[in-house]
Amino acid sequence: MVRWRWVVGVVAAAMLAACDTDANATVDAALPRGESLVELRQQAREGLARYDQAFIDAGGADAVTPTPPPWNSPPGIAIESAATTGAGTQLIVGFTGTFGPATGRCGADYHAESVESANAVVVIVIAQHHNIGEVCTLAGYPRTATLNLAQPLGKRVVLDVRQGQPVPLTRR
Repeated sequence: MVRWRWVVGVVAAAMLAACDTDANATVDAALPRGESLVELRQQAREGLARYDQAFIDAGGADAVTPTPPPWNSPPGIAIESAATTGAGTQLIVGFTGTFGPATGRCGADYHAESVESANAVVVIVIAQHHNIGEVCTLAGYPRTATLNLAQPLGKRVVLDVRQGQPVPLTRR
């Protein structure tokens, strides 16, 4: 009888733990261990704050070098380039990723979101892998993700979420 109550208690606890109402839970499950979308957004906000402070300290100069983050190996996918077209509300970022989409072995689908200020835009790239437990080669392939900005890019710079540093930008 005691064993039966224990089993019912464990099953009930497991069911309650599975009732996660967090809208980020699906995305967080796809991120590597130790990373979460909430943490990446916080990291992006900190990068924006460092850039905005460097911008103010430089008196609004075009070439601003913000201080790097205080951590050694920040999480997230580093973007290598960015491009904007037309009205500047759409941004295409380039980065290194998997060979194919998440429908195939060792593949991943990518999407991006931005955290914006008046001076800069930090881009967070999120990978949703085919199967996190797969053994795959470490080869990297050029990939892109497209996102819509809340406001046109204008004269703002695009920053990488990992280091908070500006990336090359092409205006088409």
